[in-house]
Amino acid sequence: MKKILALALLISTAWAVDSAPKQFMDVCGVNSFDQTSGGALSFIGLAFALVSSIIALAYMYSKFREDPATGVWAKDEAYNLLISVLLFAGLLIFFTGSCSFAQSYSNSDPLRASQQYLDTLAQTNGLNLLRTLTFDSITNQLDATKYLYTGMTPFFGDGVAMRGDRKAHSAQREYLMDLYLPIIASINAQKYILQGIAWMGAYVLLPFAFVMRLVPPTREFGNMLIALFFGLYIVVPFMYAVSGQVFMDNVMNIPSKPVPPDGPYRVDTSLEIFHSYGLDNSQIRTGGVADTMFYKIGSTIPQAIFLPNLVIIVAVSCIMALSKALRAIAV
Repeated sequence: MKKILALALLISTAWAVDSAPKQFMDVCGVNSFDQTSGGALSFIGLAFALVSSIIALAYMYSKFREDPATGVWAKDEAYNLLISVLLFAGLLIFFTGSCSFAQSYSNSDPLRASQQYLDTLAQTNGLNLLRTLTFDSITNQLDATKYLYTGMTPFFGDGVAMRGDRKAHSAQREYLMDLYLPIIASINAQKYILQGIAWMGAYVLLPFAFVMRLVPPTREFGNMLIALFFGLYIVVPFMYAVSGQVFMDNVMNIPSKPVPPDGPYRVDTSLEIFHSYGLDNSQIRTGGVADTMFYKIGSTIPQAIFLPNLVIIVAVSCIMALSKALRAIAV
């Protein structure tokens, strides 16, 4: 019992001293975790040190006054404190591992990589595409106003719309705009949700979760907050960062192959279905498939619908599983 108290007190005191705000060179690790959480490690370390001191004083009081109930309480809280230390170390290990993997895969930490991915997607396949569709629709409507009239006004005459087919082109673009606006709204909503998760997880969930877990009446709620922090702050940005890198490598950069052998490089013929004579007149059989509007729209829809639903399923599963595990090991 004394060894457990001494170990918990030393670890918590070391965290309280070592987690002061500093400038560090490493991107993924304890120091980066402290910087991304706004110095929450200092607050958590002080809470651990305070609880360790209270437990030690309670244990000494039980020995001095021969109070078995206080001694039992001190032992239970010491084991819970040790579990909290191990939980914090486990969260730090998972954060470091996911951050290092995302950094080696996307050259950035998960939070920054996910934000950059959604920004790029919303700008390249979102605003630019909507701007092009709007400009082309207005241009087609202006072209459709050309009218050839012959006769003597107001006695007789007749005419014909020289480019009346442009109205159909304009209607096609307006239909795509109506279809695509909810997709872009979903991309922007995910970006703002990730920004909220980055702030809430670092400044609210992390410190309050461990402080509440150290207090016996709120320990169960603290376990839920720890599981929520793990799912939202570690799992969700990691999945977005990895998915974004896969999208940029395999969806936006479509590999080409020589057809015929030793001939010029061109896009695989199976992907030419994305070319449209009405939407991509200047790129038919000359530009890349990734530059066509149909391919941009089709490749963005899974990122706006399928990816957030997949992330929600995985995150909720992780949160529920970790919450049940913490409830099972509670002393």
